[in-house]
Amino acid sequence: MTARIRRQRGIALMLVMWVLTLLTVMAVSLTVSRRTEIALTDNHVESARFRALAEAAIAYTALHYMTPEAQIDAEQGTAWLPNGQPRTWFFAGSELTLRVFNESSRYDLNQIRPETLRTLLEVLGLLPEEADALAAAIVDWRDEDDLALLNGAEDADYAEAGRAFGAKDADYETVEELRQVLGMTPERYRLLAPEVSVQGGSAQPVERFASPAVLATLKGLTLEEARKEIAERDRTEVAGTTSTTLVERGGPVYRLQVTGPRSSGAAQRMEALFQLAPGRQPPYQVLWRRQGLAAETRGDNESESTANRSDES
Repeated sequence: MTARIRRQRGIALMLVMWVLTLLTVMAVSLTVSRRTEIALTDNHVESARFRALAEAAIAYTALHYMTPEAQIDAEQGTAWLPNGQPRTWFFAGSELTLRVFNESSRYDLNQIRPETLRTLLEVLGLLPEEADALAAAIVDWRDEDDLALLNGAEDADYAEAGRAFGAKDADYETVEELRQVLGMTPERYRLLAPEVSVQGGSAQPVERFASPAVLATLKGLTLEEARKEIAERDRTEVAGTTSTTLVERGGPVYRLQVTGPRSSGAAQRMEALFQLAPGRQPPYQVLWRRQGLAAETRGDNESESTANRSDES
């Protein structure tokens, strides 16, 4: 009888321990789930707040470039040059970093000539034979015929390389299409993409705000010589309230990069292309926006976004 009671007590103890273990697992699971939901909610709120701040930055930048230099107030400081220099802007309790580029100081991907493209690629560090082949492939992608340039690539070459598609035989609609060109690697794309455009670029970029690579291509300089010339070119910015000398500020199409802090430590980024339209409503048009970018710097350390195009308007 005593042994039976002891066995029953042992069974009861095991059941109690299993119930306690199950309750503990359930409690931990609910806690983790709640923390995950809270983190996701905070992330969504933070992202939405940054998007709103980025929209405000676009409007503020457009206003600055539409404001005559003589009317730029003390808060705005100097007339901004669209040369990619970082500028700190405080708005709604947040600190943002703004970089503005003159889009017409980039090469138009649909107009650039093969020999110019070859020179640009060599300036960016490709060997002559590599630059020649890649430049020809980039041009073959956009031209309407099926005849490959020397060292270029048309449909047969893509098929031989095992690609499911051939050359587009039409204009580039986005710079990201370069990734599909035969011979393009992530590293080569990272170098080339910041120097070209499909909206606002030119076959003969505006030299005044050109990047080192574009300036070197335009003037037949080395990259180091171009960097020195740009350092001298942008050494002085003229204050809008004190100078009687007008400052060339490019336009009317500008590229804006907005960077803001995130509580987790990783920066949030947005890039937008907008065109000024003074006298119209609205006075500027956002051509496209990209969210979640890696930083792009035109100069010593060029890099380009790997994010997808989004929120186009």
